[in-house]
Amino acid sequence: MSLVKHSILILSAPIGSGHQLAARALEEAFLKYPECKITQASAFDFFPKILGTVFLKSYLLILKFFPESYAFVYKWGNNPSGSLWLRNIINRLLAQLAAGFLKKVRPDIVIATHATPAGIIDLYKKEHPKIFLASVVTDFTVHKWWLCDRTNAYFLAAADIKPNVEIKKWQKVFYYGIPVRKEFREEYNRDYVRMKFGWKKNERVCLLMGGGDGILPMEDLITAVVNNYDATIKFVAITGRNVGLARQLRHLPFDVKVFGFIDSVAELMNSADYLVTKAGGLTAAEALTTRVKYIIYNPLPGQEEANASYLESIGAVKIGRTPFEVARAVREYDRADNIFLGAMGKPLAADYIAEAILREND
Repeated sequence: MSLVKHSILILSAPIGSGHQLAARALEEAFLKYPECKITQASAFDFFPKILGTVFLKSYLLILKFFPESYAFVYKWGNNPSGSLWLRNIINRLLAQLAAGFLKKVRPDIVIATHATPAGIIDLYKKEHPKIFLASVVTDFTVHKWWLCDRTNAYFLAAADIKPNVEIKKWQKVFYYGIPVRKEFREEYNRDYVRMKFGWKKNERVCLLMGGGDGILPMEDLITAVVNNYDATIKFVAITGRNVGLARQLRHLPFDVKVFGFIDSVAELMNSADYLVTKAGGLTAAEALTTRVKYIIYNPLPGQEEANASYLESIGAVKIGRTPFEVARAVREYDRADNIFLGAMGKPLAADYIAEAILREND
């Protein structure tokens, strides 16, 4: 006799790595429940791979060379007076493409970690109203496209984050935080981890992370810190798929250790002194579970700017819009006393979300 009580589909999108990492964290949390069958999928699985590749490359090029255009589209999409017609056209097309997959999986619970899959399931629920749809927002802001008529529950990063459109009275809202992977829920012996990486106890280490595509100007940032503040700081750079950047950094005349991808990001964050990276919601949620001093570099218009603004308002980060300002932020952190940002993190968010979803479906 099968023990399966719930067929749970976790839907994400590969637009940045955060949505997929949040989905992975949620899957880890649900694996504790033998009565749950878990399926992971991406909204990009529903159309030809070449289209997804073209879209993602275009998205990255726009962010890199035309950020103002992205900002305009983001703000227009978040405007209460319009844009939902476009969202609905996109979601209606994707819902038709996803129908065969959804009929095969037959989920009774769907968890979306990106607004597009949330919209797809919202439309699918017209004919399958018994599906429970949970939207897990992976930023410290709520874009209008997240809000759907048939969503049963929203999970937001914090209680003081409110959408700019009213949520329906029957829809439930939980403030458990952004789900992080299990390695960010563990305790680390900082001295042991530093010894593992070959760092002395009193050495200061700056971790630079540029996302999977390594889009941070790491050479300029390292040079600015060395020339404008302290040449004794050690640097660890995670460059992702950017092979050219990795090669470039290895030739710098400074103390720089370079990784492409590495599994021990949680260990690095817990043992480094400073973290310089972008303002992705998932990265921020992970960083806030550790003791690292978090510096956001030049947040992009849109959700990055909103994330950075919120995190700065609660004293969780410093923002450097130029390499020189990043160097100044490092200096300011060194001059401050008794900073412990780890208390702001929510390492158990994934567990709480899983518990709430199952409780709502008892």
